[in-house]
Amino acid sequence: MKKSLFLIAAICSAMALPCPAAAAEAIGLTLTDSIEMALLADESIEGAEAGREAALHAWKAARRSKGPTVSWNAQALRIGGRDYKSARRSHSLYGDPHPAQVAVGKVLGVLPVYSTQTVGSYAYDNTFSNSWSLSVPIYTGGQLENQIKSGRYQLNKADLTVENTRQTVRYQVAEAYANLLHYDNLAQVARDAVDMGHTQLDLIRAQFEEGAVAEADMLTMSVSIANYKQNLVNAEKAVEVAKSTLASLVGLPQDTDVEPLDHFSYEPYDKDLPECETYALEHRPDGIAADYDIKAAQARKEAAKAGWRPRVTGVGTQSIASNAPFASERSNNWQAGLSVSWNLFDNGVTSENVRQAASVVDQYEAVARKTRKTIQLETRTAWLNMKAAEQNIQETAVAVKQAKDSYTIAQVRYEEGVDILLSVTNAQEKLTQARSNYMTALYQYNLSRASLEKAMGVPVGFDASLYTGAEQAGASADEALAAAWLGEEE
Repeated sequence: MKKSLFLIAAICSAMALPCPAAAAEAIGLTLTDSIEMALLADESIEGAEAGREAALHAWKAARRSKGPTVSWNAQALRIGGRDYKSARRSHSLYGDPHPAQVAVGKVLGVLPVYSTQTVGSYAYDNTFSNSWSLSVPIYTGGQLENQIKSGRYQLNKADLTVENTRQTVRYQVAEAYANLLHYDNLAQVARDAVDMGHTQLDLIRAQFEEGAVAEADMLTMSVSIANYKQNLVNAEKAVEVAKSTLASLVGLPQDTDVEPLDHFSYEPYDKDLPECETYALEHRPDGIAADYDIKAAQARKEAAKAGWRPRVTGVGTQSIASNAPFASERSNNWQAGLSVSWNLFDNGVTSENVRQAASVVDQYEAVARKTRKTIQLETRTAWLNMKAAEQNIQETAVAVKQAKDSYTIAQVRYEEGVDILLSVTNAQEKLTQARSNYMTALYQYNLSRASLEKAMGVPVGFDASLYTGAEQAGASADEALAAAWLGEEE
């Protein structure tokens, strides 16, 4: 695709600019420089990249939820009450539990019989307990798997959102740069009108001093000059506003004196409307992102269906308790196996969740259809505006030449005394208007071309169509970015 002034498909290498604080001189910027600086400084891109990081970690969290979970619970308590009265008495008499010879009876009523038994009890003033548990999801009815899918599609959407934000920033800078060029051109036209008026006034003054013209001609031209000056003041103020706008977009102080180094150019555009519309539907990041919204919603719908299915979890636990931390003389037990749970009846909660998720899918499908219509309309509008401006360029160029000839003739006729001053001032105004119309046509053509590139989704960082193709072929988000990236690796 042929590139116009506003078609910047790849980011240029970093540039060095003089610090505005070090000197009050104007900073010259090309459009390429301006776009590159804005892509580095714009807060909306920073925010979109942060959103991408959030989506990445959400997806990673969903993936990690399929792994094991280990938890630990501990208690350290001071205890008392009558429930422990006999235990305390036993501990007072015999101490902690220990083997001892205990008389259990007599033989013939005379000889004692002894037996080895454990006597005593632990002191029940404190108790320390610790328990560990391990759980591993084995089957969740598709809940975790579809949550992971949804997270992955949201990450893909976040990548496309970043690219769409880059394209928006590029267009905003191209628009601001075009505005600055346009107002600068209009200011120059107004400045030339003032100069022509002064030149004509000098001629009239000389003729008046010779008695060749009336004083009214001098007054008439002075009024015309005053009007030209008013137009110049307004144009120069518009230039200052445009400079502030561009400086703000590229990350410079708003009072920076920005000097545009590029100029409007006319390069015929070689793609017809159907080609542009087809390209837009295949490459617009927000259009593709709308499809990923549908996929994510469909995955959440499948995850909601898990409420109808059983859940199987691998579990393992161990518990110990003692009068001392991390000891186990009071209790020590463990268990391991499978845990199965199944909501046989949930009063229709799962059914409603599935219906709600299905409605969200329908909602995103409607949004996607609306987005595609908007993409087509924006592409068509920009293309038609560009073609109209292209025709205006040709017509206004001819009008400028005719206005120049008319002004020259009127000036000569007035100098020779065969015409009146009104013919000169009318010719000058028509020349000024013709030049303004030509500048406006050039401005509208270049701005419409920039709008068309934005509407078509002409890439800045990566090609959205290549990204989607790689993702659908099984590539991860990072791999898809690498496959679709236009410049050097980040």
